[in-house]
Amino acid sequence: MFLRGALCFLVGLALTGCKPGVGSRCDKGESRCLDATRSLVCQDGRYVETPCRGKAGCRLEVDRTACDVHGDRPGDACSTDEEGSAVCIDDKSMLACRKGKYATVACRGAHGCSEAGQHAECDATVAESGEACAAEGKKACSADGKRVLQCVQGAMETRYQCRGERACAVTQGKIDCDVSIARNGDACDTQFEGTYACTEDALSIVRCVNGRFEPDETCKHGMRCFAEPGSTRCAKPEKS
Repeated sequence: MFLRGALCFLVGLALTGCKPGVGSRCDKGESRCLDATRSLVCQDGRYVETPCRGKAGCRLEVDRTACDVHGDRPGDACSTDEEGSAVCIDDKSMLACRKGKYATVACRGAHGCSEAGQHAECDATVAESGEACAAEGKKACSADGKRVLQCVQGAMETRYQCRGERACAVTQGKIDCDVSIARNGDACDTQFEGTYACTEDALSIVRCVNGRFEPDETCKHGMRCFAEPGSTRCAKPEKS
């Protein structure tokens, strides 16, 4: 690298200088335009090439090189140094840099995808099983509103059932799962440890123990299970 730098310096006395290319050394955050539609971005101390398919292409601004990736496609290269950087594709989807490749991310939540300056925000509080995800452990309601999903090793998977009347809902950005009704063997969150629920036929009470609902009480003949705020009990139905 020293010899190459020295060569650039000597040649630069006669020419305009050596331009960096793919594989050239760089500092984290550094970038350059290759041409109007391509840029070089730093990745682990070396330049990699990434397309700038957006209308603004690649351009020089006052203090940085700007690459418009709004037109980039899933699978296009991006720098792993810029993991998570993203732009909105439309109001319900985002293009995000994931492990050196751009990927489409669904923004199914009420706030969809929005951009502020150079930053994109994706409301991913609603998701589908099997969708790719980046934030390990992050939870979301399923699109059908009946389950809580969680990001596990890069994919959303079902964690809990929300069989109660309120199902799964997003309240002030938080996931609210109604587990007032549950089946024997259903998974339950540690926050519900020790709480009770009615079975779907309202003939039994189950309890959350060590992450699973298990049988607690069978209602006597003529009684039914009622799940009310602060109370889950077997009682005789009121006569109408």
